[in-house]
Amino acid sequence: MNPLPYAEAIAILAEEERGDGWLAFCERENLYQLPVVEWLDALREEILALAPEAPLEVGAGDGTIGKALQARGVNLKLSDPAGREGTEALGARDALIIHAPDFVFSCWLPYDSGAEQQILEAMSLHWYLAVVQQGPGYAGSEALWDAPGWSVRELSEVNNWSVSRADFLSEVDSGEHVRHGMAYLFTREE
Repeated sequence: MNPLPYAEAIAILAEEERGDGWLAFCERENLYQLPVVEWLDALREEILALAPEAPLEVGAGDGTIGKALQARGVNLKLSDPAGREGTEALGARDALIIHAPDFVFSCWLPYDSGAEQQILEAMSLHWYLAVVQQGPGYAGSEALWDAPGWSVRELSEVNNWSVSRADFLSEVDSGEHVRHGMAYLFTREE
């Protein structure tokens, strides 16, 4: 899916809710996080402000988000165990060893994959930007919140534009946008 403006993403969400449902649409399209223009631009600003020297995306899937960030000037290497076109066929552990990144980006890693813990244990890493599913009482895996030596902040500007498969409108086709795909920046404490 090509990047689309936030207003268009919300219109699609509302239209799908009037039909088979937003989640059904996302499952058909294999979408976890929509590549929303404003969301991508806000991510770009956060990443470039850090000035990472060796940025890497882990679990890039088909590379939709990573390629959109590359098109916005983020020099990001893409890795995923499936190794689809434009991504290296590497799991998290191997990608971290081979690339020794100072910055890792991930978007909706499988909750029980252990990848988040592997990322936070990588000695070369200074920053980890994780987009995770958030809901009542949880956000991503426990490894994210039980990582000594790391500070965390929610990326509010990024999250203002987030549209994920777990989102909904407070009314079927209108109302407040309730978000569940949230971005957090983890920084290794010196």
